[in-house]
Amino acid sequence: MLVKDIIILACDFTENQSLGKALEENSSLTAEQTLVCDSLVKCFNLVNSEIASDYIPILKNEEIKPTDFKINFSEFSSSPYQIVSVKDKNGRNVRFKVFDSYIMAFANIVNVTYTTLPSAMALTSEFATVLPERVYAYGVAREFYFQQTLFDDADIWEERFKDALQVFSRKKSDVVMPKRRWL
Repeated sequence: MLVKDIIILACDFTENQSLGKALEENSSLTAEQTLVCDSLVKCFNLVNSEIASDYIPILKNEEIKPTDFKINFSEFSSSPYQIVSVKDKNGRNVRFKVFDSYIMAFANIVNVTYTTLPSAMALTSEFATVLPERVYAYGVAREFYFQQTLFDDADIWEERFKDALQVFSRKKSDVVMPKRRWL
């Protein structure tokens, strides 16, 4: 999925059809359209980070050898957002404590599972997600209207965004239909 596709859809929601059409046709943008497009891309990055931090976390798993039982965050391939678990080489849980810039883990070699936030993306960036484009576009429209201080419009898109995320994040096994009897 391309960020550009989400921005084009969000242009319909934010009444920027001329920008959406210019992006679809790959034509050059005016200075005003470029500013709006850059704003929408920033909104996308905010929404993408929100989804990763609150709804669909990005999990990473790395094996690291602590130095004096200390693992600096700079040793990870991505910046950790939240540490999920720390296990030793045999798969047993290891006691650990998180500090501002490092983790204390009491083992020689540890396997750390953590969540991370996505990196900022540009208009032409491609990314993989399980969510439909429309959910992201709802969030982008919400952020755009918040930036424009149009809070009533922002509330409408906030509700749609949250409802769509709630419907998507609901597990299919949670829906249980009651047994029916034949009359």
